[in-house]
Amino acid sequence: MTLQMVSTTMTLTTLFSLLLIHCSLTIAVNPLCAAVCICENLEEEGFMKVDCSKVYLSIVPPVDDWPANITHMDLSSNNITELDTELSHDSVQVLDLSHNKIVNVAQNAFGGLSNLKYLNLANNGIKKLDDNGFYGLDHLKSLNLSSNGMYFLPDGLFYNFIGLQELSLADNPLVHIDPIHFNRMISLRWLDMSNVDLYTLPASIFHTTGQLEYLDLSANDFHSVPTDALRSAKALKYLKLSENPIVDLDKNSFKKLTTLEELILNNMDHLSEVMERTFSDLVSLRILEMKFNRHLTKINRLAFDGLFNESRPVLQEIDLESNHLRTLDKDMINCPRIRKFNVQNNPWTCDCNMKWIKTCDIQKIYAADLRCQEPQKLLNTLIDHMSEKEFECIYDETVVAKAIVHHERVVRSMSVGLAAGLLVILAFGIVLVFKWKDIRSWYRNSRRGPGAVYYVRARANPREIQNCQP
Repeated sequence: MTLQMVSTTMTLTTLFSLLLIHCSLTIAVNPLCAAVCICENLEEEGFMKVDCSKVYLSIVPPVDDWPANITHMDLSSNNITELDTELSHDSVQVLDLSHNKIVNVAQNAFGGLSNLKYLNLANNGIKKLDDNGFYGLDHLKSLNLSSNGMYFLPDGLFYNFIGLQELSLADNPLVHIDPIHFNRMISLRWLDMSNVDLYTLPASIFHTTGQLEYLDLSANDFHSVPTDALRSAKALKYLKLSENPIVDLDKNSFKKLTTLEELILNNMDHLSEVMERTFSDLVSLRILEMKFNRHLTKINRLAFDGLFNESRPVLQEIDLESNHLRTLDKDMINCPRIRKFNVQNNPWTCDCNMKWIKTCDIQKIYAADLRCQEPQKLLNTLIDHMSEKEFECIYDETVVAKAIVHHERVVRSMSVGLAAGLLVILAFGIVLVFKWKDIRSWYRNSRRGPGAVYYVRARANPREIQNCQP
């Protein structure tokens, strides 16, 4: 019994000792993983992740303590205030420093990360970067600088970003973007410049970004669509212009944007009207999202003119939810060719002009809050539950009736004018008939003139006659 207890104790001691040895070796080899970070070595997938997020770090851990084969380093959501030394590691491909308190970034801070592909510096306090702030990042593919309070971009900041594919400058008070910043970004595909206080864009800004497909310009100060600048993005497929103070859209707003496939125009509080042929040039458009525009009351019946031709790609999704639309023309949209048609939460007038909506095959999810606002007897009635017979018009209020009334008023006005003219002509004719002799006498006398009267009087003087005799 005693020997068995001794044997068990020795076994436990041995196991504990082996565990201590293993831990000591782990600490020696990888102190970060043994201390505060979570390490995940996925050899089959070819990367080593080190998660040091949310552990209250105030400085970047010394690079010497990083695992030798590390590919992903997550230092997000800590209390790091500056990057004052050069980070140097050959295997790191992803570095996340977002949601810290970084204010200062030293020159060449990333100069030793020669294989870095993804850098996230979002949600810090970086207001300015030096020309050499990103020196050495020749293989970088994605850079996130959003939410930093940056007000200035040095001319040479992005000079070596020939291979950069994704860039976010969102939520920085930049106000102005110069074309020089994109001169060498020949591989750029995705660009977020939302909420950077832009009110204009240079016409040539995207001339060198020939592969740009995604562009977010929402929450800026554009009062009209920067059409000239957008035309310089020859491959643009996705455009977001939400939350800009644009009042109306017309045929020049999206002129020659023939590659655009998706257009987002939401939460535009000043937008009130979409005019004729606004979307006609968007021959590749598949998705239009134009919702939550509380003052949008009118979409011209020819706004989509030409987009539903058999020879052109089909506009597949239209989302007009939560605007202030009361009616839509039946010829504006070709319902049978649309996969998604959402017009919920608009104050619809359910009269004969909107009867056509019953022929649209609207999915249940987009009919759940599709209701009538007028007439009063149909207030809050679900359109999905209505029959076509209920879409009726009081004749005097229909568009046709109003047109006829207008026509009658025009004809009446012209008739009155014509009758007055004829009366004037008739009166003049009567006067001419009854006063013809007097008029003729007056006319003859006026042709004689004062000389003829003088001649008669001269001949009537006897003395002068006598003096004239030989």
